[in-house]
Parts: sequence; structure tokens; C-alpha cells
Amino acid sequence: MTYWQITLMILGLFFSTVSFFPLINATHWIFRIFDFIRLQLLTVLVALLILVFFCFTGFSFFYVLTVLLVFCAVVYHVVTIMPYFPKHQKKVILSDEQKIVVLSINVKQENKSYKKLIDLVNKVEPDIFLTMETDKLWEKNLEPIESSFKSIIRVPQDNRYGMHIYTKLEVKNYEIHYLISKEHPSIKVTCIDKNNNDFVFWGIHPPPPSPTEKTTSKQKDAELMKVAKYALDTKIPMIVSGDFNNVCWSKISRLFSKISKLKDARVNRGFYSTFPANYWFLRFPIDLLFHSSSITISKIKVLPPIGSDHLPMLFQFYLNALPESKKQVNKDLIKTSHRIIKQGKIAAKHEN
Repeated sequence: MTYWQITLMILGLFFSTVSFFPLINATHWIFRIFDFIRLQLLTVLVALLILVFFCFTGFSFFYVLTVLLVFCAVVYHVVTIMPYFPKHQKKVILSDEQKIVVLSINVKQENKSYKKLIDLVNKVEPDIFLTMETDKLWEKNLEPIESSFKSIIRVPQDNRYGMHIYTKLEVKNYEIHYLISKEHPSIKVTCIDKNNNDFVFWGIHPPPPSPTEKTTSKQKDAELMKVAKYALDTKIPMIVSGDFNNVCWSKISRLFSKISKLKDARVNRGFYSTFPANYWFLRFPIDLLFHSSSITISKIKVLPPIGSDHLPMLFQFYLNALPESKKQVNKDLIKTSHRIIKQGKIAAKHEN
């Protein structure tokens, strides 16, 4: 075999092997990171499969092994992301009284492009505006937009986990939660829409598993499970939005949907990748959106950059049926969520 043939085989074996890492029941970031770059892995594997066919003339054990592994990995990736390929959506024309427009953005705390975000808010005119990584300095520099909103919930922090919610809707009540760690707030707000219907909007931003943040995904997974259980017990329509630090096709995202009984808004719509903003070829979807069955998402759009490492996400929805009905959740899934929450609390305690 030539040098290039050996190189292709090694690359094929490596990329196909790591593709299956997310199937391993491990929380260390090294096993989770390959779930995030699934689209990129699929692209690389398809290219390798084509090159292997063209560069090899004979058959050998390692050639067959490489082709089989790469092919299986390609099929696995395609099956995993298939639900997110866009299908035709019936266009819904809404009146101003029906639609609720939400703008969500992780601003990146170090980002100083305040005017870009202010201009975007003034252009979009959202009914709900969710910001993440907003500290006191961001809060101060966003004061020019405050007069446009009826209520503002402020949780400024200087650890990249600050959060603010600005809304033009009437706020019935709100709660600031520290679900697993005192470092990571989330906000639950009960709003009243323009037709006097109640609904819950929950903004979240759990910590990611990465070499520079949390070694494992335990705290992130635990936060998502706690929100899922809150959603299950909520009797009115609910939306959960924010920087999940988790891709929509991951096992924990699917578990979140099963326990919460909330729908992933990206299913049959598209990937809507939002991070990293500056490198389109590396982008993946981590600013997620889940909603009750009695809420219809009529529009999702990823907006141009505002200086952050995340792209802003805009979505529009309306309430179409009340009250909210919930089905029973499998007891084994509830037990799994309890175990994940317990592991997350232990991880947070040891870190502190």
C-alpha cells in the first residue's frame, strides 16, 4: 500500500470510531464533543469514503474494514440528524394580537458591540428579549432599550452566566432558579399574551462540557433534567429557550423532550446552527428551543452576527389550545432523570 492509502485508512478508522463515542454512556467532554460536530464528521466521512473508492484498486482486510466502518458511521450520522432536515411547513399568517416574537442571544460577556445589539432589538422589536452572559456593564449599556419594555428581570453576573429577560407582555410572576449550582441562574417567568392567555417562558444557560469549562456534562445534564421535571408539572403552555450548550440531536436533548413532553422546534425545520458565529463550517445548533404541544412555532430565524461567538436567534409563536394536557412519563425515564440530577449535584459540590 502507498503512503496515501495508509493515511486514508488511518483517517477513516479514526473518524468512524470517534463518531460512535456519543453512544458510550460517559459524561466526560471527550465523549460528548463528537456529538457537537456531527455535521462536520459526516462531511469528512463522506469525503473519505469517496477517496477510498478512488485510491484503492485491490481488496484487503484493512480496506474492507475501513470501508465498512466509514459507511456505518455515515449511516449512523444520517439517521441521527434526519429528523432535522427541513420539510415543507404550511405558512401561517398571524395578526399582531396572535403572534409573540422572541429574540434570544448569548452576547459573550467580553463583547463590547453594544450598539449592534441595540440596533437589532430596535429592528426586530421582540415581545420577549432573552440575553445570556450579561453582566452589570452589559446591563448599563442596554439601558437605551429599556423604555421599550414593560418588565425587566435582571440577574447580572460577571462569571459569564448572567441573564436578563426584557418583555413587553404583562408578567404574572417570575422566579430566579439556581438549579444545580449557585453560579448558573435560570429564569422562569409566567407571562400573559395579548389574548389574556397564560404561558411560561423559561430561559436557561447550563455550563458546557469542555476542556476550559466543566470536565463532564453532569451539571449541564442535571439542569436540563430539573427543567424537564418542572415542565412536566406545569399545567399551562411552556417554552424553554436559551444556550443549552447541548446539540438538539444528543441523547440528553431527546431525554429532555421525553420527560418534559416538550417538542423540539427544529424537528422537520432545519438545523439553525448558532455557534461558533465566526466559523460557519464549524457551526452547530446549541441555542435550542422546546415548546408545549399547545404552542405553534410559526417562524425560526438565525440572525446576522452582533460581535458575539453566538448568532442571535429569533422565533415567533402563538398559543393555539388551552389548557395544556400532559401524558404519563415512563417510570424508568423518571428514575434516570433522578440519577442524572443526583450526579450533577455531587459534581457541583465537589467543584465548590
